[in-house]
Amino acid sequence: MTDTNTDYASKRLAVVTGANKGIGLEICRQLASNSVAVLSTARDEKRGVEAVEKLKGSGLSDVVFHQLDVKDPASISSLALFIKTQFGKLDILVTLEFHIFILYHYGEFHQNLVAENPGILIRLVE
Repeated sequence: MTDTNTDYASKRLAVVTGANKGIGLEICRQLASNSVAVLSTARDEKRGVEAVEKLKGSGLSDVVFHQLDVKDPASISSLALFIKTQFGKLDILVTLEFHIFILYHYGEFHQNLVAENPGILIRLVE
């Protein structure tokens, strides 16, 4: 997990799962490039931290990392608590887990959830 000393109150917050490589990393880059604060997650903490360092090295400062295994309830709870205590909100959720791609704005989250295991994702925003 990386430090969260930037003021995120005025920015939208996006959580991106599976964000340490490929399309997840690019989604983080695009969101951060468009003034969205990004919480990047991945199962592998080392690769996740390296990905965030790469983004920060390219000038994108509003990106932080938190480890997440979407199949582990304790990991999900840890992320949910981190979001609540460090940011107090969640505006956008992008998940690349379960071989699906979902982009939700928080207000529409409960209406549009079509993931294979919606209980896991709902815990992130309760």
